[in-house]
Amino acid sequence: MEEKIKNLLKTSKEVIKNCSLENGAIIAADTDKPYYPKTVTNYRFVWPRDASFTICASELLGIKNIKELFLKWLITRAEHFSESGMLFQRYDTHGRRNMGASQYQPDQAGALLWVLTKTNENLNKETKEVIKLLADGICKNWGGKHFNIDTYDLWEERRTFPSLEDNFSYTLAACSFGLKKAYEKLGDNKWLKVSQEMKKTLEEFKGDYYCRLWGKIPDKRIDASVLGLVWPFNILKKDKKLLNSIEIVKKKLLTEQGIKRYENDEYGGRVENLSYCKKGGGGWPILTFWYIIALSEIGQKEESKKIFEKYIRKFEKYIPEQLFDNNIQESVSPLCWSHSMFIIASEKLGYLK
Repeated sequence: MEEKIKNLLKTSKEVIKNCSLENGAIIAADTDKPYYPKTVTNYRFVWPRDASFTICASELLGIKNIKELFLKWLITRAEHFSESGMLFQRYDTHGRRNMGASQYQPDQAGALLWVLTKTNENLNKETKEVIKLLADGICKNWGGKHFNIDTYDLWEERRTFPSLEDNFSYTLAACSFGLKKAYEKLGDNKWLKVSQEMKKTLEEFKGDYYCRLWGKIPDKRIDASVLGLVWPFNILKKDKKLLNSIEIVKKKLLTEQGIKRYENDEYGGRVENLSYCKKGGGGWPILTFWYIIALSEIGQKEESKKIFEKYIRKFEKYIPEQLFDNNIQESVSPLCWSHSMFIIASEKLGYLK
């Protein structure tokens, strides 16, 4: 087992370095590599959310300068970021928003705030500047109980509307936690106020678990992103409601291939004749490692280790975006975020030595 983990960590370091470009951009997958499948969609884009977890993993492995270069890329290249503090769906490597990728996804700002405030070291000028931009960007679009402009979830498939007063559970947790940490570092009371409003809104969700979306027309399905409410965006108490949410993820989304995003997910990543095949989603290593981390965080460390040691046997060298229950569907591979979550899970369980 130690040798297996050692080899996957070595590969993960290689993947992270390959996805960290010269200009500071952190891409989701390096499509230029010969091992990247030709049947799947292109992932040579910058998703700030993915980059956040990659930065966390790179620091655990002691890889230097990835965070610093990415922050410089954000400030100098990411389209409209320095003017608005807002992060959108995805970016081309030279910094322009990818054509058609216009979704506003505020959870990405929350994720970056989390990783930028994790350090005990003094923040440099550039980091402070990015934190301020991110925090102000969230706050100016918050309406007291919901965002005052349309937002999208981290899977880029669901949308909120101010007229329906709806919110994604994961988005609120990410933003509330990120703003709280930003306040603790830089002390802007406005950020704390919005963080507390978001937390209160999240706590007022009705029901015995945290579903995907609440509002005038709720979406009560369970979504694996609820794992983020346990880690890293643990803005809430680990009460019965939160623990029940994790249990429902296990009952409804855990398969032999790993945790699925949500029930009846169709996205598989395969492309034919310029269209997604949509023949059914598989298990996501990102989410399975996230589930392992969540179990560890709620005191089920032995169970999390058991799942971890069984799951990593599925990977020879590279960790893909998804695993399927057939030999036909192919996945984006390797996915930098998958490797990053493997590294973080390894550290949480004490394997990263």
